[in-house]
Amino acid sequence: MGRETSPFLYMNNKHVLIDARNILYRAIYASKSDNRYQIKYHSLVLLLRQMSNIMNRISPTHVHIFWDAPRDTVWRRQILPTYKDRATSMYVEDISEDLKMLTNVARDIFDHLNLRQYSKDHMEADDLIYAATVVLHPEKSVIVSSDSDMTQIPYSYNSSSVFDPQSMSYVDVPEISPVEMKSIVGDKSDHIPGYYGIGPVKGKTLIESKKHLQEFLHLKGRDTYHRNLLLTDLSLCPRLLANRLYVQKVMSKSVHFDKDMINAKIKEHKIVGLDTEYANLIPPFTKLI
Repeated sequence: MGRETSPFLYMNNKHVLIDARNILYRAIYASKSDNRYQIKYHSLVLLLRQMSNIMNRISPTHVHIFWDAPRDTVWRRQILPTYKDRATSMYVEDISEDLKMLTNVARDIFDHLNLRQYSKDHMEADDLIYAATVVLHPEKSVIVSSDSDMTQIPYSYNSSSVFDPQSMSYVDVPEISPVEMKSIVGDKSDHIPGYYGIGPVKGKTLIESKKHLQEFLHLKGRDTYHRNLLLTDLSLCPRLLANRLYVQKVMSKSVHFDKDMINAKIKEHKIVGLDTEYANLIPPFTKLI
């Protein structure tokens, strides 16, 4: 269905699919630790610097930005209430206000930067990125994220790859199913518990032998495995068809670059430093389709 309706297919395109929250975190922490200037630069400047570096490296024809629904509203919380619970967060500093501010400013600016933005009630960026990959296949797509969940997409679709913005390098495609691995061992970063005493080494052994895996599940029970499979396997999203239709609708709309509106937004949001670095950061966005 996606191949027939997408306006991009069968053209020599390369799509960059950006997990917005993932790179926003990096921009905020970079801004807080950046003391090179007498006047503190707005975190949006560091976000655009990160994005322009990625775009210069990959040379995309299209860029798509994907936003998470509020964490408390995502559909996976109905299956596991502690999913992505940050009560005992790995982050030392509370950056919720910074994140809210940068999200609002970035979404406002992105409307005039030749980008397509995606957000949907109850959906995480992962769900929409997966749907977009399905719609775009076999067109080339590069997913920009350091989230290990994304590696399941190139594992299933050879038209897709994952680019880690932290190491500025492509991520190797896993040799075994990352979905099956997390279904057994869990995912501490997302507060998804796995089977007690089973780590990546034992998990790999079980996955490589269907007989041993079935014997293990018969002994230990299948509930944890099936729950984690639903939580981690993006192809099992209950709204996948609706997400594909939504993605196609956004892709069918034209986008544009509006320099006057960008300058107006710089003043409106008081984006310190963007006027200084405009000539370095903005040109990659003018080349997008």
